[in-house]
Amino acid sequence: MTISKELKFEKTLGCRVTQQEIRDEETRKLMEIKSYANNHGYTDVNPFEVIRTISPTCVEVRAMRTVQTKFPKDFHAGGFAGNFSDNYDGQDYDYFSDPEAPVFKIRWSRAKRQWQSSYGRVFMSDKPYKHYDYNF
Repeated sequence: MTISKELKFEKTLGCRVTQQEIRDEETRKLMEIKSYANNHGYTDVNPFEVIRTISPTCVEVRAMRTVQTKFPKDFHAGGFAGNFSDNYDGQDYDYFSDPEAPVFKIRWSRAKRQWQSSYGRVFMSDKPYKHYDYNF
């Protein structure tokens, strides 16, 4: 939490906050269930939509279909074979719900303070996000 957010949090509570209170507030925000869950697998990110909330620590999600509309273009030599300088801001996708995709559960891990599945860690989001790392 940044200093300005910490001060705002202190104003809300009306007193100084402890590190534990800050950690609890951060955890509460990370646990918040939103419309989409983006699965982060090392450098790639894949979007999932939240289908059903089972409990505050368990939700059902389904993979989304994506169509890439913008591709990275700024290629130069380096790395294994080459790199794209515009790898992150050179990509854009259209997102579609996929009713045929399998539904599976993701759960909140108190020990790791993150949503996770057998596919890896998942971050809740208000919008879907996909990223393919062309530099790997």
